[in-house]
Amino acid sequence: MKPGRNDPCPCGSGKKYKHCCQSKETGGARQANAAQLMQAAAAQHNAGQLPQAETLCRQVLQTQPNHPDALNLLGLIAFQTGRHDEAVQLIRQAIAANKRVPDYYNNLGNILITLGRFAEGEACLREMLALGPSADAHNNLGGALQRQGRITEAVECYRRAVKLKPDSPQMWNNLGFALQSEGELDEAMRCYRRALEITPDYRDALLNLGNVLNEKGLYSEVIDLDRRLIKIEPGFTIAHSNLGHALQRQGRLAEALESYKAAFTIQPDFIEAWQNYLFGLNYAPGYSAQEIFEEHVKFGRQLEEAAAGLQLQHGNERDPGKRLKIGYVSADFRNHAVAYFIEPVLAHHEREQIEVYCYYNHPVADEVTQRLKPLAEHWRDIGALGDDEAAQQIREDRIDILVDLAGHSAGNRLGVFARKPAPVQATWLGYLSTTGLRSIDYRITDVSADPAGLSERYYTEELVRLPDTFVCYLPIDHSPAVGALPAVKNGYITFGSFNNLAKMTPEVRTLWARVLLAVPGSRLLLKTRGLNDAQLRQQLVEDFARHDVPEDRLELVAWDDSYAQHLDRYNQVDIGLDPFPCNGGTTSFDAMWMGVPVVTLAGDRFISRMGVSMLASLGLTELAADTPEDYVAIAARLAGDPDRLAALRAGLRERMANSPLTDARGFTLNLEKAYREMWATWCSQSQDAAGMRRDK
Repeated sequence: MKPGRNDPCPCGSGKKYKHCCQSKETGGARQANAAQLMQAAAAQHNAGQLPQAETLCRQVLQTQPNHPDALNLLGLIAFQTGRHDEAVQLIRQAIAANKRVPDYYNNLGNILITLGRFAEGEACLREMLALGPSADAHNNLGGALQRQGRITEAVECYRRAVKLKPDSPQMWNNLGFALQSEGELDEAMRCYRRALEITPDYRDALLNLGNVLNEKGLYSEVIDLDRRLIKIEPGFTIAHSNLGHALQRQGRLAEALESYKAAFTIQPDFIEAWQNYLFGLNYAPGYSAQEIFEEHVKFGRQLEEAAAGLQLQHGNERDPGKRLKIGYVSADFRNHAVAYFIEPVLAHHEREQIEVYCYYNHPVADEVTQRLKPLAEHWRDIGALGDDEAAQQIREDRIDILVDLAGHSAGNRLGVFARKPAPVQATWLGYLSTTGLRSIDYRITDVSADPAGLSERYYTEELVRLPDTFVCYLPIDHSPAVGALPAVKNGYITFGSFNNLAKMTPEVRTLWARVLLAVPGSRLLLKTRGLNDAQLRQQLVEDFARHDVPEDRLELVAWDDSYAQHLDRYNQVDIGLDPFPCNGGTTSFDAMWMGVPVVTLAGDRFISRMGVSMLASLGLTELAADTPEDYVAIAARLAGDPDRLAALRAGLRERMANSPLTDARGFTLNLEKAYREMWATWCSQSQDAAGMRRDK
């Protein structure tokens, strides 16, 4: 018979039963019940049934308020349901109840890191490591350090993680990503390949390996990897878009455009794929200017519809003579071609008239970034801000004229411009065509690149034509000296182009082959990223062979380690050949600075008239052809006149130095005048009229 609560305990302890064995039995039952409830809660949580899991955890806490597992799981559920502060508090309670469970520190650390509280998260993970060596702890600490930009420390953590857990593909992938961030591309590739040896279909490793191979210019292997990813997951839109990029870099534009279309057909709001598609259209010879324009407008409407209702009236002072606040938006205030064209403008703005704001949209701050920062009175890093937040920052700065330096190129913030955060908005420098956005009022160009009456119908923006040139070139310090004419030493003419392969369309290669055949013994030097790809090199050799140009008349060069080496390579070229319909930009400036005259084929819009603009500023318009036949004749005539060619080479740098192309002060004055006219126009408009412009 079971004893009563006040009877002596039958265990012989001398205590009453209620204070002895009955108490132990009740506690044991509670513990057993709690264990069952926690098991059920974990199962519900794993099944995604968060409300049911939370109910079970709270039942446990009713009888055991400091049950650490219940507190921990309840904290995870709170975080998953957006109750972030509560999540942190609950898991801290779990740790207070039991300081020896590594998972609690891990969970709290990861939550804090996700919330941007990096120092607190790092401290939690280090406490986890203090409990004993753990691959997961080292791996997660590496993630915390990497999020703080402490890449070298992150690499060491990941190395410890893979040493403790060498069969974890995720940890090898994380190590590879950190090494890639440090520029250690070869070692990063080895890590990704190790991850894929363990798990051949590991999506993240396949994607990251493709990104490294892309940086190294090994596009054929990138294409194979992306197609492998698409086979594994046909709806993986990033793989479709990346495949398009690799195909474009090989000059396979029709295939590239189809891949981009596949990406945004699957995911219509995949902005990056849409913009890659628009960028690629500029290179494609099979599309008319009108078709390209219409595709840009289609995307522009989509972007602006997403920002509908966010384009508010502006309270800027309507004073035509006020000191203007000019904001430049770019992801390229770094070692990038755009930086070398914006730097002279930033350096020469009239500070009494212009107050400069730079909005930087890239995580990397290199030596060029550090050089540019002092040239702006205000520097804003907006890479971590969403479009609404970035637009709000610009509004708070009360920018008068906001200038886009990217168009549809990588790192652009056209979503911000669609919100019209400044009363006047313009696009300049970084893109070859219209943005397609009605919210961007002006496009800055020049009188030769966009002659009056020729191309206005292909832009949603109003064209503002600068009088001399659309851009100002800044040669690098300590540029290599211009060497003697290579043909004198070689005994033959070397034509050359250092443009990317996407511009070297089949039509371009056909015309270049005609040039080579018109100049007996001549050779063609092509230099671009990707020519270290053996498969691609062979494709080019076979392509020219079909036009009766043998391999021994081609020199294919991949890349150089430094910009100075890149420039010095022009000392091997006698005459530059400009591609079409998309002309060279920086490459043509570089070529002529190095004494290499460039033959161009004039087209009907900006992308195919950049060469004309440069030559006009140099007084060399006779090198601009109107037809393919003229192009061949001009190149052959120049090649056949070595005295003129040598004289051009010897004087081209000086001619350029004395031209509008390098006149930073004169160019900036012209640009400021254009800004002032844009501003005066806005000031003269009524409040209602100063909104977004209508479609053409």
